[in-house]
Amino acid sequence: WGREGQRLLADKRAVVVGCGALGSHIADHLARAGVGHLTLADRDFVEWHNLPRQALYDEADAAAGVPKAVAAARRLREINSQVEIEARVVDVNADTVESLIAGADVVMDGADNFEVRYLLNEACVKHGISWVYGGVLGTYGLTAAIVPGDTPCLRCLLGPMPPPGSVPTCETAGVLGPAVSVIAALETTEGLKILLERQDELLRSLMMVDVWSGDFERVNTARGDT
Repeated sequence: WGREGQRLLADKRAVVVGCGALGSHIADHLARAGVGHLTLADRDFVEWHNLPRQALYDEADAAAGVPKAVAAARRLREINSQVEIEARVVDVNADTVESLIAGADVVMDGADNFEVRYLLNEACVKHGISWVYGGVLGTYGLTAAIVPGDTPCLRCLLGPMPPPGSVPTCETAGVLGPAVSVIAALETTEGLKILLERQDELLRSLMMVDVWSGDFERVNTARGDT
């Protein structure tokens, strides 16, 4: 994207909600790309079982029980000191979500549950903020860019939010690290297109990937096709 694109990125703000498997990889990509301001939001602390699939953390972080947002911000400042990074140790809920995403150019989904994702969807649609959905379970993942007024929202794509406990979770089904890396790469690429103001190049698809079987599938989400 050249020097002009790099200058554009330097003026942009991205919010990464969740600093676990997906979120830590996404934040790493965005910081290395030179996005000017990153807000990292997560309420959890680094634990030993996070290390096989979550970037930016090490054994010292797990031993000390450092908040994920704090540990991620510290590491990213060492990677790219020109990026302004804000760590928010916060529970993302109906009371905090709108203030968290205020002023964002894009919101990146690194959450680990549907409740937070649907909160993000409603808040971003309400305020006209583009966001990128992503999720991984086992060896399988999916992602889609949501541009209010231009693409279907998450509820339009997936239907009503599943009842709590009705679907497997990372805790119950596990997550393969390489699957996280693939979905994070796809998700971040769509986010960069939004930040670079190149929405016309978005995939406009729900991308579904199983890295174990090697299956890739795209479901067109262009307006009029859903």
